[in-house]
Amino acid sequence: MIRKGTISIKELAEQLNLSVTTVSRVLNGKARQYRIKEETEKQVKTTAAELNYAPNQFARSLKLAKSETIGVIVPDISNPFFAEIFKNIERELKKHGYAVFVGDSNDNTEEEIKLIHHFVARKVDGLVMAPVGVSSEHLNKIFRSGLPLVLVDRTFKKETLPTVTSDNYQGSYLAATELLKNGHRKIALIQGLKQSQPNTDRINGFIDAMKEWNNPEQNYSIVGNSFTIDNGFEQTHRLLNSKKKPTAIFALSNLIALGVLKGVAHNGLNIPDDISLISFDEQAYSAFLNTPMTTIEQNKEEMGRRAVQMLLAQINGKPLIKPAIQLIETSMHVRASIKKRDV
Repeated sequence: MIRKGTISIKELAEQLNLSVTTVSRVLNGKARQYRIKEETEKQVKTTAAELNYAPNQFARSLKLAKSETIGVIVPDISNPFFAEIFKNIERELKKHGYAVFVGDSNDNTEEEIKLIHHFVARKVDGLVMAPVGVSSEHLNKIFRSGLPLVLVDRTFKKETLPTVTSDNYQGSYLAATELLKNGHRKIALIQGLKQSQPNTDRINGFIDAMKEWNNPEQNYSIVGNSFTIDNGFEQTHRLLNSKKKPTAIFALSNLIALGVLKGVAHNGLNIPDDISLISFDEQAYSAFLNTPMTTIEQNKEEMGRRAVQMLLAQINGKPLIKPAIQLIETSMHVRASIKKRDV
């Protein structure tokens, strides 16, 4: 007697008194192509379902020289932004029959390298990564080895690795301009990881807006060092208790913005009456806070779609999609967290 869940395709064929070839063709959706009777097709599918038949993926992988798996590495899976990026990538890859494994680098380059080695040892067909963003040599090495690779969100200056990222400069310029339009001049920008390219691009967009509006350097400040809640809280507490207290804060990530909210409440102040706030990155909760927050939204769905498109082109031996670095435009949601001030 055959136990459910342990049946091989050969045993299934014997059970049905059919050839392995016929059963294989039915299970691979080729019954019409090979003119297999509908009655036989139905019998194969029904019996396979009753006995919980599952194909031997290991044998299939050897035959196809593919594992049909993709590794995805992010710097912080607990961050809603990266969780959503992963979700969109996974959804797109599933449409093409791939299983997806995720690794969390904890924003640490050494951990990122370990995860890459782990996935390579597992024979994944490709990697999609939101890298730490400090060093790129290990990524170049992987790409030169021939393993399909696409970076998302974080990129590197002077690199041409296949990348999908937001137009961080444009989004930051939009945010800074919105504050300036509303009469704010004493503005504090709380940044994330200093060496990362998104952080650099966002700062450049902010500074160019300040210059365009002739807002001198002594009016604004750039502080902070990580894309974390703690950084947002600590910097907000310092800013609100300094002689150069700002009228508005621009948080360069969703987690920094949560830290700002915590810091403002900790100091017994109110948004936007005491201080205005705008955040880079829209989240599901942004519109439902006590004071709905003005945000710059990154198109995470489009980022996931394009990343998978670029990866599959490599896996299928097609020319690399150009340009190598794809910039996705951001958009702004204007809400109640910015108070208009008289200049």
